[in-house]
Amino acid sequence: MSDAVAWWPRVAVLLLPLLLALPLTAQQHAFTQYTTQDGLAQSQVRCMAQDSAGYLWFGTLGGASRFDGQDFTNYALQEGLPDAQVNALLCAVDGTVWLGAGGSLVEYRGRRMRNVPLPEYTKGGRVLALAQGSDGALYIATDVAGVLVRRGTDIKALEGFPTDTAQNARALLAAPDGRLFIGLRNGLLEWKDGHCKALPLGGGALSVSALARSTKGDLWVGTNGYGLYGLLVDGRTIEYDEDNGLLNNNVRSLVVDAHGRIWAGTKFGLNIVDLSSATELGRIRAFTVHQGLPNDNIWCGFQDLEGNLWFGTDGAGALRYAGDRFVTLTVKDGLCSDLVMDITPDAQGDLWLSTYGNGVCRMDGMAMVTTLDGLPNNTVWCGLQAKNGDLWFGTSDGICRMVNGQVVPLDSTRSLSGSRVLALHEDPQGRLWCGTRDGLVMRAPEGSMHWYPAGPGGPGRSIRAIVPDKQGRLWLATDEGVQVFNGSSVTRYGTQEGLSDNTVFCLLFDGAGRLWAGTSNGLNCLVGQHFTTIRLGQDFGSNYIDLLALGKDGRLWAGTNNGLFRALPDSLLNGTGPPDHFTMSDGLRSLECNLNAVHEDGHGRLLVGTAAGLLRYDRAREPLLGTPKAPTLHLNGLRSFLQVTDWKGQCDSLGSGDGLPVGLNLVYRRNHVTFDYTAISLADPDKVRYRYRLVGSDADWLPPTDARFASYSNLTQGEYTFEVMAAGRDGIWSTPQRFTFVVQPPFWLRWWFFLSSILVVTGVTYTVMRYRSKQRERREKTRQLMLRSRMLQLEQQALNANMNRHFIFNALNSIQYYINRQDRTAANRYLTSFAKLIRRNLDASQSDTTSLAEELERLELYLVLEHMRFKDKFRYHVEVDPAVDLRSIEIPAMMLQPYVENSIWHGILPTGRPGVVTIHVGQGAPGRVKVSVSDDGIGVDQSRSGKGDGEGDHISRGIEITKGRADVLRRLDLSDIRITGPEQLHGAGGEVLGTRVVIELPSKNGTGSSGPGLRNEHKPLIFGS
Repeated sequence: MSDAVAWWPRVAVLLLPLLLALPLTAQQHAFTQYTTQDGLAQSQVRCMAQDSAGYLWFGTLGGASRFDGQDFTNYALQEGLPDAQVNALLCAVDGTVWLGAGGSLVEYRGRRMRNVPLPEYTKGGRVLALAQGSDGALYIATDVAGVLVRRGTDIKALEGFPTDTAQNARALLAAPDGRLFIGLRNGLLEWKDGHCKALPLGGGALSVSALARSTKGDLWVGTNGYGLYGLLVDGRTIEYDEDNGLLNNNVRSLVVDAHGRIWAGTKFGLNIVDLSSATELGRIRAFTVHQGLPNDNIWCGFQDLEGNLWFGTDGAGALRYAGDRFVTLTVKDGLCSDLVMDITPDAQGDLWLSTYGNGVCRMDGMAMVTTLDGLPNNTVWCGLQAKNGDLWFGTSDGICRMVNGQVVPLDSTRSLSGSRVLALHEDPQGRLWCGTRDGLVMRAPEGSMHWYPAGPGGPGRSIRAIVPDKQGRLWLATDEGVQVFNGSSVTRYGTQEGLSDNTVFCLLFDGAGRLWAGTSNGLNCLVGQHFTTIRLGQDFGSNYIDLLALGKDGRLWAGTNNGLFRALPDSLLNGTGPPDHFTMSDGLRSLECNLNAVHEDGHGRLLVGTAAGLLRYDRAREPLLGTPKAPTLHLNGLRSFLQVTDWKGQCDSLGSGDGLPVGLNLVYRRNHVTFDYTAISLADPDKVRYRYRLVGSDADWLPPTDARFASYSNLTQGEYTFEVMAAGRDGIWSTPQRFTFVVQPPFWLRWWFFLSSILVVTGVTYTVMRYRSKQRERREKTRQLMLRSRMLQLEQQALNANMNRHFIFNALNSIQYYINRQDRTAANRYLTSFAKLIRRNLDASQSDTTSLAEELERLELYLVLEHMRFKDKFRYHVEVDPAVDLRSIEIPAMMLQPYVENSIWHGILPTGRPGVVTIHVGQGAPGRVKVSVSDDGIGVDQSRSGKGDGEGDHISRGIEITKGRADVLRRLDLSDIRITGPEQLHGAGGEVLGTRVVIELPSKNGTGSSGPGLRNEHKPLIFGS
């Protein structure tokens, strides 16, 4: 035996008295602490109560706080409290919360604080306790006026209360049978039906500070300086004080939990009295800072409707006890390290803990082995009890063998010196298999070593777990997936076979023979030849599987970097329900588990190595669970554009309890709304999930989320109903909470806007059209005036052209010629025709148009005069189709004369021979009459080439004037006259036959008889010789 091993027993003998003095039975219980950093109003908690809506209330020296499991809502002076010191709380059955604030009584209802006046004689005192009787009466304990009672709205002194001898009331307890127990500074009273009687305690009138009653009817009395008294229903009185286990005789608070245990709060911690023990006084335990209590100074206690125990401290806030199913053992409790990497039982039933950096120690603290005792390295990864009872440990520097608590040295060639051994396994042949970072090593019973190195065809690197199957094959958890070693070859399962990640930490065969593998990215189960992946949570830590264990009840445990998960293997594969998830709110002191550090002891308790110590789970200490139910859900807020909004003026009223607007009508500009809701789960607030939808916008429920608000933006007009439901740890969804509201359409979609728009558009359109019509009328009138002015000018010019000086001069010369010849008949005829023509032209100048009959008569007068003047020079013909009604056809006056004159002067006279001028009136296109003026003169081309200055100018101007008058008439929409020509006529051989002008006139009816004064024979009329 080495010197180091021989030295250990002597040291153990010297240290034994010191080790026995350590609190070996101590263990770290989990308490969740809430302070001002978490939102609590003040750290000195004086009282607690839970209202009918599920909210937990705290009374502090700095106001009251309402807690929903995650957030605090605080009430102080600015919220209506007359005094910030809240010493008493009572949640009445009707939902009213009563607060004793200093010397005032405050009623909280419908989100409003109301100060209820107390009688004048209570002035200067404090309200220290409140209770509600079975008849609904409110009992008020004060320190100056005894006990008051409020029935209805009347507050008065309690009937039969001895105010002369008992003014300082400190505690109240209302029993279901109508009795009222009153704790005084100088004794205990029982009141019923107006009568009081004193209840004896110990040796005299003790100062009572707390009262509690069990479900069996036992009365528990905490005193100031005299300990704890129990007045049992069987008539016995039992006492607890510092001599028989009480931490302090000043008992400040009492709570009887659902198990019937009495929790007594003192200045030095908590005592738990369990009468189920066989002893007369039961079993009494203590919770102090040494057992995990964050602060010893307990002032009050309370058990909520979920069964959670709450304790108020005098300066450290509020504490919630997570229960004792999970407790943690640390170095404070005698362990050699908080980092336990493996738990190995020995043949005697003791547990040996492999630690990170501190060697191996026995769990009871009676033995510890380090490098000083021959351990190769103080970082120990794994352990194993061999079939012969020897203990083997894998360290960062090889393997180690222990016999009867002492290290047995191994030859360096047989100890894997220099290798990090991560896993150990002994097969039925007694061979020791070691998983290392560099592969697999087999140590034969006689000590020989055989290596199976990592690499191609090898078992893989970093073998962290070795488990055998029924065929004797070894399944290995490695960095290269799951490897199956049959003694000679390796089969690999990786991501191609469905494994979620090739980094595998742990392996386990369940009761059905299925292999489970924990990886760095999820839990996997081998089904057939393919792995199925199970996601334990949405976060990375929940799927970083550090360890796997199978409990005696068949449930699978998975240790992760986000706590522990527990579920039946079949439910995981079938997806029939989420696994149980245990976190710090359930009693864990750390969420991170150590690799493969798990063991189930002989009592069915699960031991798990974590980053904060050795966690122990005791199934026998599971809390009493009632019927699974959904958490209490509240829709407690509505915001607009994420801001707190005053909804007055936009709704019919505000809800009395939740303050939500009733009959909300949102204007379209406020169509961004946020709903705030919360489900009260005081024990597991982090496990609450919500589903919601907006009927009218969402087609279905949205996926579950832990967010406690929902926002909707750009809502169109219409009616909407917001629905939300919640589920807690049990996965049961609550009944949906609903809120209905209406988004009003924008003003441009209102009926009155449509009507107004139609009226405005109609009015504007009418105004614009009328304005444009007026403008058109003005422009048309202006155009008409201009055209008529132009028409008058042209008519004047036409008159001037027809009555030009040359024609008048020549006519007068002709008359003179006949007179000189003494041809009175011819002179008279010429003068008569000339006078008629002048009169007709002057009459025609008074109107724009004349009938075609009158125009032909005027033209005939002109032809008669010209024929008399040039008697032998030309002849003329006027031909009228009998089907043409000359009286119904309108033509501008003096329109035909310029063309006839042009035929005579520029067509016939230049030929030097007699010619013929033909005027033909006949049918044209439908609804039109065609008037043609033709001659057999020299033609247009020769006439234009030989035209010079002189009297020919007025003829050309007359033609242009005529065309201008026709154009003006068309633009005035008075007549559509079309003039074609003058155009030159040619014979078959191309010779010039004369000139022709065609004038098309519109006809009203197109037919009829010719006017009077014109001959209407079917044969052409020929004048002249």
